[in-house]
Amino acid sequence: KQWYQRRVAITAGEVKRDHHTASDDSDASQVKKPVLKRVKTESRSSRDGPLSKEQLLSLKSNDSDSFSDDGEEERAHSGALAVLEDTKSRKESPVPEKIIPIFPFKTNCRANQFPESKVPFIDSHCHIDYLLVREKNYGSFASYVESKDFPKNFSGCVANFCDPPAWGENRMYDDILKEDGVWGAFGLHPHNAKMWCPQIERDLIRAASHPKCVAWGEMGLDYGKGYTEASPDVIEMQKDAFMAQIKQALKLNKPFVIHARGAEMDAFEIMKAKAPKDHRIHFHCYSGSWNTAWKMLEHFPNMYIGVTGLVTFGTASDVREVARKVPLERLLIETDAPYMKPSNANLVDQDSPRSASPAMGVWVAAKIAEIRRIELDDVLIQVRKNVTNMYGI
Repeated sequence: KQWYQRRVAITAGEVKRDHHTASDDSDASQVKKPVLKRVKTESRSSRDGPLSKEQLLSLKSNDSDSFSDDGEEERAHSGALAVLEDTKSRKESPVPEKIIPIFPFKTNCRANQFPESKVPFIDSHCHIDYLLVREKNYGSFASYVESKDFPKNFSGCVANFCDPPAWGENRMYDDILKEDGVWGAFGLHPHNAKMWCPQIERDLIRAASHPKCVAWGEMGLDYGKGYTEASPDVIEMQKDAFMAQIKQALKLNKPFVIHARGAEMDAFEIMKAKAPKDHRIHFHCYSGSWNTAWKMLEHFPNMYIGVTGLVTFGTASDVREVARKVPLERLLIETDAPYMKPSNANLVDQDSPRSASPAMGVWVAAKIAEIRRIELDDVLIQVRKNVTNMYGI
């Protein structure tokens, strides 16, 4: 709510912007308004199948100096071509009927800040609303990207809105989803399960009708320390809200984004009972055992396991085992920004040491490549294809 009020005041000219994108906060005139160079697009449905090689190569990076020659440019986009060439068999998803640039953001990246790759990647799960509030950024997400360290191959993100203020009467998500390269998912987080009521349900159904909403979530169960230990009633409230949301997501044919911490098997049993086996499911920030993950992957052939920066932490042995064993075609890379900052990204955005950003997904991918002893590009190419299969983007 505070972010929304501040944004309105800035738009009305009542106050100056005070986030760090300005070179001099004392002079509001110095604040550069972000300019997104939009590519002229044509109407296109997911029924039209994958993009052709010519279409992919026509969507150039926003940095005209990125490629030294046509051959290098073609090689840089070959990963995107490989990602999209085998999507005809997947189920259709609710996606905007237009082509966006492969690289829709203007990025700034200091040398050696990120693992080197030209394969486009999309952060499959982040919280832009939390990130902008934490960073006191009252501008657009594009202006945030331009002001921070982002790799040139950053291609977009799926923003999850799981707090009522984000999709309530202020509709904070409207401004965020206006931007190219940003898609949305809406759901009630299990920490807020006690807030579930008819009004919340109506608000979520309205938000899920947004043309750039690609999933329902995150939703699920959380038995983590401090949330359910003292009160079994909280667990029941979480289960009730979870099952009610599954019902609505199925009515709207929305994929699930699942949050289950310390509750993987309970969440699995509920999904088995309530959802068809072929439903698309993103099990976000998975931290359970490999045995449980394999049982779920066997039952739900369209489930994907999301791995965050947690995989870079020395204590996360279960997560590293999952990252090593999960079939690459069932894996999603996510940052959960502003949380879960990868430990191997400590040189990135040193002015924001607490916050992860969607830029840091490449560090998650780099750790997974190291664990699996394969090339980073192999991870990024397959995971980009997985994002298409899961979300239709």
